[in-house]
This record gives sequence, structure tokens and C-alpha cells, in this order.
Amino acid sequence: MLQLTKRDILEHQQAVPWPNLRQVEQDLLLCQTMILLFNDAFLQEQIAMRGGTLLHKVHLAPASRYSEDIDLVIVGDRPDDHISKAIRRVLATTLGKPTFSAWQDIKLAIRNAVKPSKVLRKIYHISSIADPGGKPLEIVLEVNATERTPYQPIAQLPFALQLRNQTQQTTVRGFDIHEMLGTKMRALFQRTRGRDLFDLYWALTQSPVPVSPTKIIDAFQHYMRQEQSQTGRADFIEAMQHKLADKGFLTDMNPLLRTALSYDPKTAGEYVTEHLLMLIPE
Repeated sequence: MLQLTKRDILEHQQAVPWPNLRQVEQDLLLCQTMILLFNDAFLQEQIAMRGGTLLHKVHLAPASRYSEDIDLVIVGDRPDDHISKAIRRVLATTLGKPTFSAWQDIKLAIRNAVKPSKVLRKIYHISSIADPGGKPLEIVLEVNATERTPYQPIAQLPFALQLRNQTQQTTVRGFDIHEMLGTKMRALFQRTRGRDLFDLYWALTQSPVPVSPTKIIDAFQHYMRQEQSQTGRADFIEAMQHKLADKGFLTDMNPLLRTALSYDPKTAGEYVTEHLLMLIPE
């Protein structure tokens, strides 16, 4: 991979007009990271991608919101530590050595009450070219080793980056959009982050390929069953109403929106409630 320059970052800003140049630089590093991971012969057979970065940079491209991390799932049969070492090897030339790397049992407030998820968390800190005197940029990779079997077949998703009049490209092994939105729906129920609502709303209203609310709910219920959690329509709608009264939830998207894009979380909440949550069985 090429050593980035300030000019590279300014040119990338034409494709991803985030409000902050540090975000543009981090976005460029995320793009390079995706290409490195899925162009590696070993890793492309062992991992698949999901999460907000895949959703917005691939499924719903061009991205309408900023996403700062990479979510992966182990889908191959090689030992977990082999995958960890391969990720470290592949990313060393671009991101350097991780400042933190460990397997953790992730257990959220409601989620995984019975069965925590085993997750590899790698954090990289990189000196910023756009902001040399500022804090280092942070790239976070999370690799889930518990939810190893996707509910739907893995999709082969082309992804490309234009840099210095050249095209860097790969084929990302990624989760089906309905399965990803099912996990987003789970996240919306289990935590208080406004980006989860935005992702569902944006996919339902702006996806270039229409999405099926029924398929989203089917995937949501699958993952809730897997972690031995459950919720009905009334509980989810009540939780949504509480979130829409939370200031942090309502302002979570403010620094993440694409420049000049307007978004009203309360309107989004009403839409998602009517077109998705109301379809959940009691």
C-alpha cells in the first residue's frame, strides 16, 4: 500500500465529504484495510464482514454516514489465533502494530445474558497526516468468533478505492443486507446509539435494492434466539420511545452525517416503528 499524503486525503474528501478532515483520513485508512484483508489468500477464506462500515461503504454506497471501525466474523475452520496473527501480518505495512490486541468476552446490558460473545479486539493508533499535532487516529477491528455461521449465504461484494488515478479493489465477503439489518435491529433494541436507528431508516428508505422488512425481522429473531434473548412488539416499541426521549441518542448522528445531509431522528423513529417494529409478532 502507498504511504498516504495530505493530497491523497484531500482528493479522497471529494468522494467522502465528511465534515472533519481527520474523518476523511481515517475513512481512507479503513478502505485500505478492507482491501488488504480481503486480498489476502488466507483471510479471504476465514473471515466475513458486517457492521456499519460495510453497510454504508458497500451495500448503501455512497456512504451517507461516517463509520469508524471494521466488524468481522470468523466463518472458516482455522484456529482463532491463526486468524489474529494473519490480521496482524496483513495490516502491519499500513497500520503498524496494534496498541491493543486481545480476545474478550463481550457482554452488553441485555445482550448475551446467557452466552457472551468471544471477540478479538485490535486497536491501532496512527499519527495523523491531516492533523500532525493532534491525537493519533484510531482504527478498531472487532472479530466475532462466536456467531460463526451466517444465517444467510455470504455475499461476494465488489469494493474499490480510487487513489492517485489508480483503482485498488477487492471482493469483500460480506453479510447479506437483510442479515446485517437484523443485527442492526438487535443493536437498536439493546443499546442507546442513534446510528442504529439511522442505519435502519436509511436502508428502508434509500437502499438502491429494496429491502424486505419481513426478512429483516426474520434475521433479528434468529440472532435473538441464538443468544437466548427475546422481545415482542410492545417491548421493542416501548424501548424505542425511551430512546427517542434520550438526548444522547438524538444527537449521536450529528458528527457522523455526510455534509449537507439533513436527518431528523424523531421522523426516522416514527418511520421505523410503523414500517418495521409494528411487524414484529407479539
